[in-house]
Amino acid sequence: MQLDLCPFSVRGENRGLKISEKKKIAEKIKEKERQQKKRQEEIKKRLEEPEEPKVLTPEEQLADKLRLKKLQEESDLELAKETFGVNNTIYGIDAMNPSSRDDFTEFGKLLKDKITQYEKSLYYASFLEALVRDVCISLEIDDLKKITNSLTVLCSEKQKQEKQSKAKKKKKGVVPGGGLKATMKDDLADYGGYDGGYVQDYEDFM
Repeated sequence: MQLDLCPFSVRGENRGLKISEKKKIAEKIKEKERQQKKRQEEIKKRLEEPEEPKVLTPEEQLADKLRLKKLQEESDLELAKETFGVNNTIYGIDAMNPSSRDDFTEFGKLLKDKITQYEKSLYYASFLEALVRDVCISLEIDDLKKITNSLTVLCSEKQKQEKQSKAKKKKKGVVPGGGLKATMKDDLADYGGYDGGYVQDYEDFM
């Protein structure tokens, strides 16, 4: 039985995202474009509309000018990025915002591949120990018990595999049939079954 520590099994971050995740990213980009357009329209409207009859204090006038200036700068920056092909689209783990079970499954896969890149490090085990403890602090007792049981099962499986591996190595170290004496008997038997008493003398000597 092979048990995975992470409830969500993982395959490499560089494989890209599923179609559903790509859809979400495309929707986010469209939403960002809509917001940018809305800001530009607001700026244009404010610049074109006549002054309101309301008399603003110097502080209010300054705050209003600063707000419009900031909106204009943000709009200009976005326009410059589009013009020069600057792409802020984020992929991989950083692009994910999991909410459904499938989302968390995919998130777990990417996260596992990211972490297991460093499993050969001397500090890997202590890192995992601290990480698991820290991410489990907010969990309820029942959830902690589930995770503990899962790790206990994994530990038992590892111990069983280790014992089987050691048993196989021991078997390889034992020569069946008595070792050297058996080999001599087999060799002499090839000469018609007559050993001239040499094997018996050898056994008496041994």
